[in-house]
Amino acid sequence: MELISAYILAGGESSRFGSDKARALVNGQTLISHVARSIAPAVSEVTVVADRRNKYSDLGLHTVADCIPGMGPLGGLYTALADYHGEGWVVLVSCDWVGIQVAWIECLLAARRKKTKAVVFRGRKWEPLLALYHSSIRESVEGNISRGELAAWRLVEQVDHISVPLPRDWQGAMQVNTLVDFEKVSSLSL
Repeated sequence: MELISAYILAGGESSRFGSDKARALVNGQTLISHVARSIAPAVSEVTVVADRRNKYSDLGLHTVADCIPGMGPLGGLYTALADYHGEGWVVLVSCDWVGIQVAWIECLLAARRKKTKAVVFRGRKWEPLLALYHSSIRESVEGNISRGELAAWRLVEQVDHISVPLPRDWQGAMQVNTLVDFEKVSSLSL
């Protein structure tokens, strides 16, 4: 089995949610634990990028501190690539996804090509927070951060990338950004 590291982004302020959404409980399980469990069969290790080291160690999740706080998902990607040892691919996913299918990660992995730097789902828009990134783009990420270009989709368009159509069952998943979103997923069985 190829060793693929996954990084879950949980360094945001959850301002639209009102509290740490990664710890919000759905059917007795935190959102971040649900994400980790969902992707685990497709990866060799899972690490969380948060605002402080060990923030989610009580949940059994190895957590590293954001290298450049306040830079959003691009800062989280930079931290993931700084933490990753070696050359290869990392899975990047936000902590607030509900309904991720392991087949989606496998689909991204199967779409990789030599010299490609990002493999990202795309429907009407890019989905850069459930994607694959090659470790060789670290300097590109750092450059975008230094220029204040923090949109992850912009980075995707700047590097050699592969666009993957959304899976047919994509509508069964959603990101929980607000309490209204949380109410929608609270009744789902995870």
